Amino acid sequence: MRTRDGAREAALGGLLDAILTTDLESWTSTAPGPGDAAYAQDPGWWDGLHLFALALSREWEAARALHEDRPLPHDDPPARWLRTGAHAWAASGDPSPAASSALASLTSDLPDTDGVLGRFAGYLYVEGALAHARLDVAQQVIDALDGRPWEPLVLDGLVHDFTPMVGVCRVRLLAFRGEVAAADEVYRSLPTPAQPAVAAVCAATGTLVRGNEADQAEVRRLARVVRGLAGEPRDHFTAGAHLLAAFGLVAIGDVAAAASSVLRAGRDADLAGCNVIDRALGLELLVALAAAEDDLDAALAWLDRAAPLLCSPIADSTVARTHCRVLLLQQRPAEAIVWAERAVARADAVARGIEAAEGRILLTRARLADRGSHGRRDALAGLNAMVAEAEARGHRAARRTAARELRPLGLRLRPLVGSGWAGLSAREAEVARCVAEGATNRQVARRLDLSEHTVRAHVSRVLAAFGVATRSGLPAAMRQAPDGTDAAGSSLLGLTARQEQVALLVAVGLSNRDIGERLDLSVRTVERHVGDILQRWSLPGRTAIARAVGERPSPDPVG
Repeated sequence: MRTRDGAREAALGGLLDAILTTDLESWTSTAPGPGDAAYAQDPGWWDGLHLFALALSREWEAARALHEDRPLPHDDPPARWLRTGAHAWAASGDPSPAASSALASLTSDLPDTDGVLGRFAGYLYVEGALAHARLDVAQQVIDALDGRPWEPLVLDGLVHDFTPMVGVCRVRLLAFRGEVAAADEVYRSLPTPAQPAVAAVCAATGTLVRGNEADQAEVRRLARVVRGLAGEPRDHFTAGAHLLAAFGLVAIGDVAAAASSVLRAGRDADLAGCNVIDRALGLELLVALAAAEDDLDAALAWLDRAAPLLCSPIADSTVARTHCRVLLLQQRPAEAIVWAERAVARADAVARGIEAAEGRILLTRARLADRGSHGRRDALAGLNAMVAEAEARGHRAARRTAARELRPLGLRLRPLVGSGWAGLSAREAEVARCVAEGATNRQVARRLDLSEHTVRAHVSRVLAAFGVATRSGLPAAMRQAPDGTDAAGSSLLGLTARQEQVALLVAVGLSNRDIGERLDLSVRTVERHVGDILQRWSLPGRTAIARAVGERPSPDPVG
C-alpha cells in the first residue's frame, strides 16, 4: 500500500514521463479526474497536475477555467504550491493586467523542501514567475527555499530524466538576469539528457548562454541541434526550445535565423502559440530585423501586433523597447527616448538584466541621435561603463549589440583595454603597425591617406587596446597577441596570430577537425576562431575567407 507521498510521486512521475515523450494528450485523456476513485483520494494534487499539463499544452483558457472551478488546497502546502505554480505558468498566456495576480499568493507558508514533492512545487513556482518575466519574484522564492528546488528530482528512489529541465530553469534565470558567467557555470554542470525533448531544451539553453557570451560558432552549432531535435513545436517545451535558440542567435547578430525560429514557434503572425513574454520578445525581434533592413512598413506591421501587449505587466518593458526601435527607424529620437526610459525602468524593477542592458543601449542611441554632439561624451561614457559592467558578468554580447546600434551614427565603443589585435578594426591595425615602426601622426596620415585628427583618434584606441599609455610602450605590447604568440608581423589585417594560422588553413581547404589536429586545438576552438574571422572581415563563409586570404600577401602556409 503506497503512502500518500508515494502515490503523489508516482502520479508526478507519470506526468513527467508524458512530457518527455511529448505525449501530453494521452496523459490528459487517461489521468484521473472528478468522479474517479483515485482523484477522490487526492483531488488537490491531481488538480495541480492537470493544470500543469494544460499550461504545457498551451491550453491557457482551459487552465484558467479549471483553476477557477476547483478549490485551492490551502491546508496542503505542496499541493497548493504545485497548483499555484502551474496556475502562474498558465496565466502567463493571458495578456490582460489581471494575469499578474496569479503570483500574488506567495506566503510564508512554504512547502517542505526536505521532501521531493515540496522541492518540485517550489521549482514549478519559479517557472511560473519566470513565465511572467518576474525574475525578482523567482529569486525571492529560491532564496526562501534555500536554493533547494535545484536538487536532483528523485522519484520512487530514482533520479528522474526530467532533472535537467529543472537545471535549465536555473540557467535561464541567471542568464536573463544578466549573470551570464554564472549561468554558463551551471549549464556546464547539467546532467546529460536521456530524452530527445530534454536534449532539445538543454541545447536551446546552451544557445542562449553561448549567444550572450558572443560564441558565434557554438551558437550556430547548437541552433542546428535544436532544429533537429525539437522539430515542429508541439507543446510549451518544444516551442520554448525554438525561442531560446532564437534569443541566442539574435545575441550574435544573426537576426534573420532568429526570426525564422520565432515564427516557427509562434504558429502564426501574432505568435499566438507563445505566452505573453515570448510573443513580445519574438515580435520585438521581428521589428529589429525589419529595422536592420530599413523596412519601415514591415516594422510598423509587427509593432501593430505587439502594441496590444503593452497593457500587460509581463510585456510592457519589451513592447516599450519595440516602440523605441520603430521611432528610431522613423528618425524621431526625442520620442524614442521616452519609450527607452520606460523600458529600462520597468526592466530594472523586476531584475531583467539582459533586457535592461538592451534598453540602455537603445536609450543611448536615441539620446545621441537627439542631441547630436551635445552631451555625446557623457552618453558614450555611460554606455562604455554599462558594457564593461555587463562583460564583467559574462554578458559579452552587450558589446556587439552596442556596436550595432552605434554604427548608424558613425560612432564606436572604446576598445576593451587589453583586447589587443582583437579590439581593433583593420584600419586601426594598420595605424598600430605604422606607429610601432616609429611613424609620427603626420607620417601615418600621409601613408594611409587620413587626416591627422583621424589618426590621433585611431592611436588613442590602439593604445587602449594594448593597455599602454604611450607610443613607446606599443612595440613590446604588440609583440604579444591575446593568445601569447608573436603577432607583430601579421599580414592578415585585424587578426591575431592564431586567427591568421586558422585563416591560412581554411584557405587551403582543411576542415575544422583537420585544422584542430594541425594546431593542437579543439574543434570548438577552431569554430570560434573561424567565426571571429568572419566577423572581423565581414565575410559570409569559408569560401570568402579563402578568397580574402588569396587577395592579401601572407607568410608561408602553416607547417
